[in-house]
Amino acid sequence: MDAVITIDHHGRVLEWNMSAELIFGYGADEVLGRELAELIVPADTRQRHRAGLHRLAGGGMAAMLDRRVEVIAQRADGQTFPVELTITRVVSTAGVMYSGFLRDISDRRQLLADLRSSRRRLLSVSDEARRRVERDLHDGAQQQLVAVAIALGAARSTVESDPAATAQVLDTARDVLNSAISELRELAQGIHSPTLTERGLPAALQELARRSAIPVDVTVDLTDRLPVQAETTVYYFVAEALTNAAKHGATAGRVQVDLNAGTLRCVVSDDGPGGADPSRGSGLRGLGDRMSAVDGRLHVHSPDGEGTTLTATMPLVF
Repeated sequence: MDAVITIDHHGRVLEWNMSAELIFGYGADEVLGRELAELIVPADTRQRHRAGLHRLAGGGMAAMLDRRVEVIAQRADGQTFPVELTITRVVSTAGVMYSGFLRDISDRRQLLADLRSSRRRLLSVSDEARRRVERDLHDGAQQQLVAVAIALGAARSTVESDPAATAQVLDTARDVLNSAISELRELAQGIHSPTLTERGLPAALQELARRSAIPVDVTVDLTDRLPVQAETTVYYFVAEALTNAAKHGATAGRVQVDLNAGTLRCVVSDDGPGGADPSRGSGLRGLGDRMSAVDGRLHVHSPDGEGTTLTATMPLVF
């Protein structure tokens, strides 16, 4: 509920509702008759506030009247915080008064800041993934394809003069080309799993488990295919979680996925050293950002010496 504060043309408080008491930390009996500027306006903007009120009282421009604006206010303990403010002029037989409707928007500002930070991290992760693909292509398949082109050029120059040597060169070129094709397939699978598209999440997670550097037990309790976004989110969440587990010393892992009352839950646990802290590593922040992008949540349980359990939940919309 909004704080409602009414002042006279001198800036003295005439009305101070219960919400104002809760938001600003002053009781009504502490503020009635006192100047509002001394109570809730930060010191660095008080003179501007007083000048604006004086201009209004003198019939000047009313730039802030009947508009919703965001300003910084101050609590009784001196803490400053953002508020949304609307001011209305009230004319009565008692004179001119001004009523302000104020709403604490600290949580909204923090959510927006977290969202911007999350988006920046996602962009950073995306850029890094693109650079990794570029490096893998350059250092792997591209070099092999260049070698094939050179070998074919050599074969062309000897095809008539030395057919046996040409055949040997062509055999080598074929082997290199097959290797390049295998590498491109692995790279494409890292970008998007064909198993996920063709056979769904359970089969794709089993495939992840088989490819994992540590043994992984997978349990999926789903009766139908999920929306594409949900399947993709869970797949990459599990892929990154298992990679992190192996990288940090785990020797075994477990994946559980289920759907209950419209909420999809994915739990990835391992027997590693524990002690994982989302504030210290980009890996867990990236997993959290992935879930936030679909209005999901990530809970991390990682006591020292007891392994790590990551529980991701997200609302499911078909």
